[in-house]
Amino acid sequence: MSAGGAPAGRAALLSKSDFALGCDCPVKLRYRRLGYPARPESNAYLEFFADGGFMVEAIARALRPDGEWIVPAAGEAPEDATRRALRVSGDRSWFEPTFVVDGLLARVDILERRGEAWRLVEVKARSYDSTEGEAPWRGARGGVLSTWREYVMDVAFQTRVLELAMPGARIEPVLCCVDVSRTCREDAIFAQVRLRDDDPGSSGPRAVYEGDVDALRAQHFLGHLPMREAVDAVADEVEARIAALRTIVADPSRPVPAPIGARCRDCEYRDHRYVPSGFRECWGALGDVAPHVIDMVEGHRFDSAGGGIDGRVARGQVDLLAIAPGDFDAAKAAGVRQARQQRCLRAGTDELDPAVFDVLDACPHPLHFIDFETSQLAVPYHAGMRPYEQIAFQFSCHTIATPGSTELRHSEWINVEDAHPSFAFARALRAAIGDGGTVFVWSNYEQNVLRTVRAQMDRYGERDDALAAWLEAAAVDRADGGRVEDLLDLCAAHYYHPAMGASASIKYVLPAVWGAAPALWTDPWFARYYAEGLDGPLDPYAALASARVGEDGDETVEAVRDGIGAMRSYQEMMYGPRRGDPAHREAVRRTLLRYCELDTAAMVIIWKYWCSRRPAR
Repeated sequence: MSAGGAPAGRAALLSKSDFALGCDCPVKLRYRRLGYPARPESNAYLEFFADGGFMVEAIARALRPDGEWIVPAAGEAPEDATRRALRVSGDRSWFEPTFVVDGLLARVDILERRGEAWRLVEVKARSYDSTEGEAPWRGARGGVLSTWREYVMDVAFQTRVLELAMPGARIEPVLCCVDVSRTCREDAIFAQVRLRDDDPGSSGPRAVYEGDVDALRAQHFLGHLPMREAVDAVADEVEARIAALRTIVADPSRPVPAPIGARCRDCEYRDHRYVPSGFRECWGALGDVAPHVIDMVEGHRFDSAGGGIDGRVARGQVDLLAIAPGDFDAAKAAGVRQARQQRCLRAGTDELDPAVFDVLDACPHPLHFIDFETSQLAVPYHAGMRPYEQIAFQFSCHTIATPGSTELRHSEWINVEDAHPSFAFARALRAAIGDGGTVFVWSNYEQNVLRTVRAQMDRYGERDDALAAWLEAAAVDRADGGRVEDLLDLCAAHYYHPAMGASASIKYVLPAVWGAAPALWTDPWFARYYAEGLDGPLDPYAALASARVGEDGDETVEAVRDGIGAMRSYQEMMYGPRRGDPAHREAVRRTLLRYCELDTAAMVIIWKYWCSRRPAR
């Protein structure tokens, strides 16, 4: 509630989101206030996890039968509606009350009045394990752990706003989080929560719990962490931050010192196509240098004794090509990669270390290239699961049976039943890759999934000794006597292409290899992935087609192009508002299959390209 009158114009208020952005980088807050153009901020990830937060909020609200939405009347500001609602006496709860005071604005998830205390409840999809204590944010030596810092600062900002808005009141800050030690019953599964857009006071879609509220309150998976100690620990810093950020909000035209360094590599304002360019404003002429030192492979491991990347930036030494080759530590894997990157950037071509063939030649056939799609949601899909428990819902496998084979065999599996899918997934995978040959993966993700499924067999009482033994064996590296060879490790150790930037993700390596190897475009195994763009062949991921729905095909389901998109699409297919529409479900299923198939085809493309570079004997 405003004290002494709200500031003239809501644009001059420092909001909770402004505070969070300013804590990350005050210059970003200035650029946002000035309307500088920015790249989307990892939008697929943010969107997905925001949805998880909405679901957790829905359950948190369902636990409070006395809850009341703050609904402004016509012409009424949210903070005025809040003031009006809070005049009612007695213990009760309010959802999304808004407070404006001294140039600060905070919209609180849940506010509870219990006697003389006001309980500020911030709801997050952050996980913790209550069996390890009720202060997971506290470090071994006291203070706030870095992994919890953003949450503590968020709660501390809101607490300060309420203290200013309600002088003398006893504010009890609480963080409502997901307790992964609790098992989810039927009353709190994903299917009981849905999005709707007709709630009072809502400016957009909101998640609503539609299950048995009494059963939910009797057993749920949310924990409420008292945060007063944590808030007090950062109180002085919060005050200082508020004071500094207020000046930016009040007059964003004033320059703000820019702490430039390695952390600027992925800044959303780093795009010289945009005018004005925030990155250029921060870096000046140093930002125009290319290739730039902040784009160094494993830059965090470079020259730590000399101040690392940030030390070079401070000295104005930002040209990656100007680094003396001897400055790369040839005794360390990172130094070898960095030197290779510099050579490739200088030559404008890729480089493949012939030592990679010592590994590839030792891999027995059949060669299986596998990729999994999984999901881990705060609100579990099935009763008996724990929050954020992983399920495996899909795999793709491309197989080359023998040396010199002209056939590339593909097998796949996807769950379409509303039941825990991981054990059916494991049995289908075993049928696809059997017990012999080499299993190629890109990262150790697939091995970790197999270990998770094996552990779930014990937890759920799945009695199948043969499958359990197979899962244990299937997750072992070749170096340790198993079958698994990680192509990501081989790429990091032996290959670089200038188009990869600082990443060895398959989403960067595939387009780099694809654009450099015209012979692959007409290869019978891969020709269907070729599509012409304005500047040459399209990245095969970008070329993935959407699926048509219905006999007329007048509706489309967007293509899946990354792992988070796969999780979202699976969620939509199984539990979305159109789950009862067979045509729509089938269209979503096809997009999932196309994406996962490309993930394993990408590995085969890279493998075959490397093989084409084998030195003549």
